[in-house]
Amino acid sequence: MRLSSLVPHPCQSVELEQYPTEGNLAAAWLTKIDLGDGFEGKHVLDLGAGNGILGIGAAFLKARHVTMVECDPITVDALQSNVRDVDGTSMCTIIEAMVDGTALNLEQPVDMVIMNPPWGVQTQRADRVFFETIFAMKIPIVHFIHSIDAEHLLPLARSNGYELHSIYQDDFRLPAAYAHHSKNKASTRIRCYRLEKMK
Repeated sequence: MRLSSLVPHPCQSVELEQYPTEGNLAAAWLTKIDLGDGFEGKHVLDLGAGNGILGIGAAFLKARHVTMVECDPITVDALQSNVRDVDGTSMCTIIEAMVDGTALNLEQPVDMVIMNPPWGVQTQRADRVFFETIFAMKIPIVHFIHSIDAEHLLPLARSNGYELHSIYQDDFRLPAAYAHHSKNKASTRIRCYRLEKMK
């Protein structure tokens, strides 16, 4: 309920593939992550943070610090509002920047990434810069949402020294946010994946 009550993602840019992660899906997924890897005491990085639903959820689950990266100024306004209004998220940092495939210069090492990157539906390979940033930073654990039909994830993970596992499947609801949508609401099947750096 707390995640569902956040200021919603404005969904202004189809080019950035801005689709909001619903509160119920975020809560179920974050709970599974917490049971497996645990957020408590960790520095969590949320790439393409949107309105902050994943990063704020990690803060609720006692992450030590959450760094949220979002490039769209209108979305950053919603993100800042949500971080301000939610108790217990004083350890959140917001960076307004484009994820470009290079390592982020952060003061603290990152223990875990959570993200719902663009899937490359509108712009081919749009997800690659997100993974390239993660690989450049050698982040040990990565949790992300992607289309169930994505076939490039396993070879991408292995070629960069990561193991890939599917931990959860669900329907991702797509509200009619953009002009090309013909239905009021649709959904697509997704997987929640876990990447772990091989030693």
